[in-house]
Amino acid sequence: MAESSETRLEALITIVDFSLGKALSNLFKNNNIPIAILIHGYGTAKSVIYDILGYGSPKKIVTVSIQTKNMSKSIMNQIHNRLDFSKPGTGIAFTISVSSISNTLSMICKQADEYLKIGSEGMTVKPKEPYHLIITIVNSGYFEQVMEAAKKAGATGGTLIHARGLGSKEAIKYLGITIQPEKDIILILTSQEKKLAIMGNIMQDVGLNKAGMGICFSLPVNSAMGLGTRIENVDEL
Repeated sequence: MAESSETRLEALITIVDFSLGKALSNLFKNNNIPIAILIHGYGTAKSVIYDILGYGSPKKIVTVSIQTKNMSKSIMNQIHNRLDFSKPGTGIAFTISVSSISNTLSMICKQADEYLKIGSEGMTVKPKEPYHLIITIVNSGYFEQVMEAAKKAGATGGTLIHARGLGSKEAIKYLGITIQPEKDIILILTSQEKKLAIMGNIMQDVGLNKAGMGICFSLPVNSAMGLGTRIENVDEL
């Protein structure tokens, strides 16, 4: 039997100020979200920006959860009601369709969806225009260069996540390839109109066309909120 659009699986990604981590964690727990991962990240705005705004900090909480589209709508609605994203620096939330997943996880998510009790309040968050998530993975130390290239093409900010790469020992032994384990992952949420220009700048300025420098790719976003509070004139501030 074919899946309905509401039971298809989505990844919900949130990037919020560190101070809101507990509230967001409790929201996921109260809704019995089956799969949720919490990661520490860092925003790209300068510290003086947070001083001017009187809110927020460079330290961010990034969460990735997997659930049905129906549950994503409910969670997005609760985030909208409980976390005031109208304040600059609070955070953003968006969803991405999952292309494939293990049968066990799919079954767990759909069972959780059956137990979810959604009230009569309608969904208040709707996408105004198509957005894309640009993901850039580079060797540690290239974060600033990536963001400079992205901002020249219209990006208003991004989130840094530190990670470790895993490489083939055979490649190191026989091909002489040196794999640097420390990696920087940069997440940039942007409109469709700016996507190609941002990615093109990153590829050219950071030199991602060279082997071993890194990769850059984008994913279509189903829905998003919190983008209306982005500061366009960061450099002027």
